[in-house]
Amino acid sequence: MGVWGWIAGIVAGGAIIALVVTGDGDHSFFGRDREALFEGPPQALISAPAAIGAEQAMTIVVAQDEAPPEVAPSLEEVRQLLQTAAGQPPEQAKPTLEQAKATLNDAIDDIDQAREDTSNDVKKIRLLRLGLILNRVADLIQFRLDRL
Repeated sequence: MGVWGWIAGIVAGGAIIALVVTGDGDHSFFGRDREALFEGPPQALISAPAAIGAEQAMTIVVAQDEAPPEVAPSLEEVRQLLQTAAGQPPEQAKPTLEQAKATLNDAIDDIDQAREDTSNDVKKIRLLRLGLILNRVADLIQFRLDRL
């Protein structure tokens, strides 16, 4: 192997190392494929309300910003009502929790309607997962109301 062979080998090795280091810039997937590729497992968040409580679960749901724009203010209102009820005595917390449950049920209905109206499968999955989480939160609110 001559000098030129060694030079070509070093240049090729350097090029391979450069390509590995820089990556492909995430250009190999487009559109819905890329969007679905980074979806996390739904079980982790669906079980969150039972594990961490309704108030914290609503904080996570609002922070994820996956709700349709017309439903987001209702979810924020539910989150605030749950935080308010957490600091109230039982006789004051009951009407607050009832209002939160009613608002949450309306939001769940709106999310179900948005899921039926969309043709995007990824969005349907996200809205289904969001609806399941909110149903768990509603169950926890009802459980808390039953205990009061």
